[in-house]
Amino acid sequence: MSKRNFKERLREAGPIILDGAMGTMLFQRLPGFSGCFESLNIDDPGSILAIHGAYLDAGAEVILTNSFGGSRIKLAEYGLEGRCSEINEAAAAIARRAVCNRKAFVAGSMGPTGMLMEPMGELRADDAYASFAEQARGLARGGADLLVIETMTDLLEAMTALRAARAETGLPVVCSMSFEDNGRTVTGSDMLTALATLAENGADAVGANCSMGPEGLYRLYADNIDRLRELCTPMTVWANAGMPAMVDGRAVYSVGPERYARRTAMFAELGLKIIGGCCGTTPEHIAALTRHLEPFREEKVPCERRYRWITSRFRAIDSSSGEFLRIGERLNPTARKKFAEELKAGQWNFLRDESRKQEAEGAHILDVNVGVPGIDEEGTMAKCISILSGAVKTPLMIDSDNHRVLEGALKLYPGVPVINSVSGKIKSIETLLPLLERYGTFVVGLCLDETGIHREAEKRIAVGERLLDMLAEHGIGRERVYIDPLMLAESAEPGSAVETLKVIAHFAGKGVKTSVGLSNISFGLPRRKHINNAFLAMALERGLSAAIINTASVHAGGEAGEEEKAARDFLEGRDPRAALYIARFAGDGAEKTAAAVKGDSCDVLGTIYGMVVEGDADAMAPKVEEALASHGPEEIMNNALIRGLEKVGDLYSAGEFFLPQMIASAQAMKTGFERLKPLLKKEGIEKKGRVVICTVRGDVHDIGKNIVAMMLENHGFEVIDLGKDVETERVIEAVKESGAKLLCLSSLLTTTMGEMEAVSNIIKKEGLPARLIVGGAVVTRDYAEKIGALYGEDAVEAVKAAQRAVNEG
Repeated sequence: MSKRNFKERLREAGPIILDGAMGTMLFQRLPGFSGCFESLNIDDPGSILAIHGAYLDAGAEVILTNSFGGSRIKLAEYGLEGRCSEINEAAAAIARRAVCNRKAFVAGSMGPTGMLMEPMGELRADDAYASFAEQARGLARGGADLLVIETMTDLLEAMTALRAARAETGLPVVCSMSFEDNGRTVTGSDMLTALATLAENGADAVGANCSMGPEGLYRLYADNIDRLRELCTPMTVWANAGMPAMVDGRAVYSVGPERYARRTAMFAELGLKIIGGCCGTTPEHIAALTRHLEPFREEKVPCERRYRWITSRFRAIDSSSGEFLRIGERLNPTARKKFAEELKAGQWNFLRDESRKQEAEGAHILDVNVGVPGIDEEGTMAKCISILSGAVKTPLMIDSDNHRVLEGALKLYPGVPVINSVSGKIKSIETLLPLLERYGTFVVGLCLDETGIHREAEKRIAVGERLLDMLAEHGIGRERVYIDPLMLAESAEPGSAVETLKVIAHFAGKGVKTSVGLSNISFGLPRRKHINNAFLAMALERGLSAAIINTASVHAGGEAGEEEKAARDFLEGRDPRAALYIARFAGDGAEKTAAAVKGDSCDVLGTIYGMVVEGDADAMAPKVEEALASHGPEEIMNNALIRGLEKVGDLYSAGEFFLPQMIASAQAMKTGFERLKPLLKKEGIEKKGRVVICTVRGDVHDIGKNIVAMMLENHGFEVIDLGKDVETERVIEAVKESGAKLLCLSSLLTTTMGEMEAVSNIIKKEGLPARLIVGGAVVTRDYAEKIGALYGEDAVEAVKAAQRAVNEG
C-alpha cells in the first residue's frame, strides 16, 4: 500500500481495524521492566517489532507506534527529553519495517503530557505546542502515515496537539478523548462538545478510547450517536478489555477476546469507522474482532462536513439550527467605566460578575472586548479568556482587530469561538486569514472596506459579498461567517434601520448567517430597550441569526407591548425624528438601572463565603483583611473559607461544578488561608491532623494528587507532600518521622496500583497508626476495601474520608 493515502481509505467501505495495547504486551514480554517504554525503540527494537507483527498477523490494518509517552515533556521524567526526535523517529521506523509489503498503515501515537495546561495548571500553551510539534516531526520522519492523538482528558491539550500535528507534518490526524462514567472528560467536556470541537479544528477522525470497557463506551456512543453523525466526520473507538482488577500484584482485565469482539463489533452497527483495542487487549482480541467485523463491508456515503458548532469547554451550540443566538454585550469597557478601571488595575470582579449574570439571563455566547487605551491588551485578553473558560459554560466571542491579541487568546481557549471581526479591507483579511485557517473559528464579517461604511443597503451587500468570496478563496466557507451589516444609529441616520433590514434579508435569503450589534440602533434616545426590542423583532422577521445585546433588557419573541409598537413606528419612518416616541417618555429621563441590594445577613463572612464558591481569588486578601477587624482568624477560617469550600464540594459531587471551577475555588480559599495562617499559628490553633501524600512508585502523574493536597490543606490539615513516583521505603519513613495519622496515595496507572497494597501491608505488619486513603483514575472502592484502605473517589471525597478518619480517632 502506498504511503499517505489514509484519507482515501477513510472514504472506502468497511471499518478500519486498529491494533490493541502496546503496554499490555510489553508487560507480558518484559515482566521485570520498569523504565521508559519509549526507550525500547532504541534499546530493544526487536520486542517492539515482534508486537507489531503479532497485531498485523491478527488482522490490524493500522498499528500504533510505541510512542504514547514520547513527547519531550513526558520523556523529561526519565531524563530523555534530549532524545525526543530520535525516539519518535525510531518508533515510526520500527512500525514502518513491520508493515513492509503489508496492506497496513503506520499511526504515530501521541498521548497526553500528564500536566494540566494553563489556566488550570502550569503548562504554557506554547510549551505544550512545542513538545507535541517535536514529537510529530519525529514520527513523520520515521515514516508514519497518520498521527493519532489519544487518551486525552483535557480538550485544550487535545486541540494544541492537533494543531501542532497538522501544522508540522501535514499528515492525517485522528484525535481521541477519554471519558468518565458520567459521559464527560475529567475537565468537564461532554462527548458532543469535545468531538465537535476537534472535528472543526481539522481532525480527520474523532472518537473515544480507554477509560472503560466496550459496554460503557457503547452506551456513551449510543446516547450521542444521532448528534455525532451530524459532524459528518469518521468516528473511532478503542476500548479497554473491561476494568482491571489487581491479582497477585498484576492488573488483570475481565473481558476476554470473544466477548470483547462481540461487544466491540456493535460499534460498526452505529457506523464507527476505526475500531480497535486499548488497555488489556492483545492480538487474540484483535483477531477475534477482525472476524466479527468481516460482515460490515457495505458502502457508506459520507455526508459533507460543514462548520456548525460553536463551543466552549462545556457546551456546544449548533449554529445551523435556526435558533436565534443571544450574544451578551456587557464584557466591553466602552461605556462601562467600572470594567475599564478594573482592566487597568488588573482586577477581574466585573468580568466574573457580568459573565455569570449574562449566562443566567440566557446568553448563548459572551462577547469579550478589552480595548482600553494604555493597557497590555494582549495579556489582558489572555487573562480574561483564562478566567472565563472556567467561570462560565457559555462559548465566547473574542472581540479585537489585533491579530496578536486574538492569537494569544485562541491558544488558551478550549473550544471553537467566534472572532469579532474581519472586514472587507485587504489589510484586515491578510492579517486574520492565517488565524482563521490555523484555529478553525467562526468569524463576524463586517460590511466595511476601504470605502467606509455605507448607508445604502446595496453598497453594504456588495461589500459583504466580496468579503465572502475572498474568504472562500482561502478555504473559509460561508457557514463559518456571520455577516454584520453594521448598525447605524437611527437617531443620526434616519432610514438606516430599513436599509440594514434589507441587508439582513438579502444574506438570510442566500443561507448566510447574519449578526448585528443591536444597541447601536438606539443611541441617543430614551428608554433604549424598547427601540432595541422593536428592531430585533423586525430583524428576526427577515432572518437575523444572532445579535450582540444586553441580555438583561432585550427579549426575542413574544407579543410587542405599546412601547415596542411606538418604537417600530419610529424605525419604519412613521414617526419622523422620533417625536412621538420621545414625547411618550418625556420626563422619564434616561434608562434607569437597578442597584444590586444586599440583605442585612450578607456580612463580610458571607461575602468571603461567596468569593470561595465563585473562585474569586483576586479580591480575597483585602476582604479577609477587612474581616479581621471584627472577627477572629478561626471564625473566618471555619465560618467563611471552609464553609465556602464545602459548598463547592457539594456542587462538584452533584455534577454542577467540574475540575476547573473546583481548582479556582480552592485557589481562592488558599489565598485567604495564607493570610490567616500566621495568625492561626500564633493563637495556637491546632491543625486537624497531619497527612503524608504522594503518588506511588512508578507513577509520575500528580495532577489529582496536587488537587487533593491543596484541598486538604485548605480544610485545616497539615500536609507533607512527597511528590510523585515515591519509593515505598521513603513513604513509610515519612510516616514514621512525621507521626502522620493519615497517608494518601494516588495512582493513575494499573501497573502501579500494586504499590498501594504493598504500602498497606507494611503499615499493618509494623503496626503503624496511620490510616491509608487511596485514589486515582484506576482505583475503585472495591480495591480500596480489599487492601484495607479508605477510598477517595475524587478530591472532595478524599477530604471527607480524611475528616471521618480523624473524627473516628
